[in-house]
Amino acid sequence: MSDIEVFSSAYRARLDEAERAGIIPENVSLEVSSPGVERVVRILQDLDRFKDRTMYVKYFVEAADETGTGLSSKEGDGVFRLVSFDLELRCCTWGIADVKINRDQAGKGRPLNKKQRDWRLNAPFHALRLVRLYSDV
Repeated sequence: MSDIEVFSSAYRARLDEAERAGIIPENVSLEVSSPGVERVVRILQDLDRFKDRTMYVKYFVEAADETGTGLSSKEGDGVFRLVSFDLELRCCTWGIADVKINRDQAGKGRPLNKKQRDWRLNAPFHALRLVRLYSDV
C-alpha cells in the first residue's frame, strides 16, 4: 500500500505540473483499486492460490447431440469448490460448494443432500469459460 501511495503522490505531482503547463486538461485524477472480492481467477496462475475458496464457474461440456451422430456443446454454471486439479493434464474436478444458493435448491434451511455432496464436474481447463471468486454475502 505504501508503494501505491508513493506512486500516486508522484503521479499527482506530475499531473499538476502538466495541468499548469497546459499540456493536459485540468482536473485529471487517478483511481487505484483492487480486483475485489469476486475477482476473476486466471486458471493456471490462480487455481492453487484460491483452491480453498468458493468459486463461481461457467463452463461448457461436450455431449452427443440429439441425433447421436455428432457432438454438441452445452453451457453450465454453478458455485463450486475445487476438489483437485492437474496442471500436466490441464483438467480439474469441482464439487458443489456448501453455500446458501446451493443449499436453497434442496429446500430452504436444508443442508446439501448426499447426491449434491457427491456430485463432481470433471473439466479440462479449456472448457472453463469464467472462474471467479464467490462471496456468499
